[in-house]
Amino acid sequence: MAMILVDLILSGLAGLIAAAVMTAFEYPFYRKWGMGGVAEWQVNWVMMSALNKKWKDLKKPILSWTIASHLSHGIIAAAALRLILPVLFVWIPFTRELIILDAVVFTIILWFLFTFSGRRIYERVGRIKVTETGLLGALLSGIVFGIVLGLLLPFTFY
Repeated sequence: MAMILVDLILSGLAGLIAAAVMTAFEYPFYRKWGMGGVAEWQVNWVMMSALNKKWKDLKKPILSWTIASHLSHGIIAAAALRLILPVLFVWIPFTRELIILDAVVFTIILWFLFTFSGRRIYERVGRIKVTETGLLGALLSGIVFGIVLGLLLPFTFY
């Protein structure tokens, strides 16, 4: 049990680092197009606003809360992937050597499920428009996250 906890803490740290790199990659998109340039930041702001009813104006996001939410999602995603990897290793033994590919595919699946497929819900709830540019920026940054996470995850195996 203790080994699993250590693995999850280390994978969470790897996720935090990968999310920080991802956020740095996304920042130029934000500078050029605002929140519309990064769909994940829009989604995070809608979720944060739903949790805190004091933030009524969805058009004026609090960037620090958006990024904090983004980083926490990186930690959660890394821990989830770390829990899934042993199952993949059993089903597809050669994936042990392809953790970077596993991580990139995992992040693309997350992007598709939560950002791309869920965008209409976020648009309706947040009264925002998730742009094609924002979706592309989110996909590219997700791939960056997957690559960094895939490089770091082998060091999390206790």
